[in-house]
Amino acid sequence: MKTMIRKSWPVLALVALVAGLVSCYHPYGYRFYPGTPRFAPTNPANVELLRRDPRREHIRIGEVWVKPDPGMSRGYVEGMLREQAAAMGADAVVIVVDRVYREGVVYNYWGGAAAYYERHVVGVAIRFKR
Repeated sequence: MKTMIRKSWPVLALVALVAGLVSCYHPYGYRFYPGTPRFAPTNPANVELLRRDPRREHIRIGEVWVKPDPGMSRGYVEGMLREQAAAMGADAVVIVVDRVYREGVVYNYWGGAAAYYERHVVGVAIRFKR
């Protein structure tokens, strides 16, 4: 019994390590710009999604990003952007990047090399001056 426990210890440690690393990955997030003021969180339903800078005076708070899977709907991705910006206290998000990048190459025995692509959506969270 003791030898079985001693032999299975490395396998259990590896399983725990892999489970811990997988649980830390988030395909979304936000980052404050240094020196910007902090605001209370806002309602995600009130956060606007814009494709260019607004004409109203505003403060750039930080960046929000999402790396959506191909199966995610447009509404889900927009909701994730709104939630991240609302957590920062933003009134709107100006989407600056929405592209598909080649992340690398995957090799398999039967098909050979295949490119791996990933979509990135990045926006700047802004707060309107009142």
